[in-house]
Amino acid sequence: MAGVPEEMEIELEAAPVTIPTEYRTPYLVSNAIALVLLGLSFRRPNWVRWLSVAIFGWAAYTNWRIADTRPLDYQTFGELTTVGAYRDFIHGWFRLHTAEMLEPIALGQAAIALMLIVNRRLTRRLAVFGAVVFLLAIAPLGVGSAFPFSITYSVGLLVMLHGLDRDVAKRLMT
Repeated sequence: MAGVPEEMEIELEAAPVTIPTEYRTPYLVSNAIALVLLGLSFRRPNWVRWLSVAIFGWAAYTNWRIADTRPLDYQTFGELTTVGAYRDFIHGWFRLHTAEMLEPIALGQAAIALMLIVNRRLTRRLAVFGAVVFLLAIAPLGVGSAFPFSITYSVGLLVMLHGLDRDVAKRLMT
């Protein structure tokens, strides 16, 4: 670039993203599920709510079990991300504190599932807020979080929330 010092030039070329063979099927299934949930959220928001209870309940159980039995399994995610800061964090501090970090994550996922079961407006909103924050936080894991699953599912949860609020308003008006 003319007039720009060499040390200020920024490389905009992205690293190629490859999906390792052993992750290909879970990656495709996860993204298909996210698309189905997004589609359902427009017409059947309550179905998405119950499916989300199952998804977050399963995730809570899985993360708690892995934290107790095989916490170093999560080191794989460091190799799957293209974000250097995430990779460094996973291979550094997180490696030494995996169980201590996964247990609160699992508790948060369980709280999301339970709040969606309660299905009151405030708890629903808190659950969706927590879910979206969590899903956006894992998005930089790339293939390890089945990106763009977390973005698609977040949009589906927000559409679900709007649909559930609209359904409640309709019932109150009749």
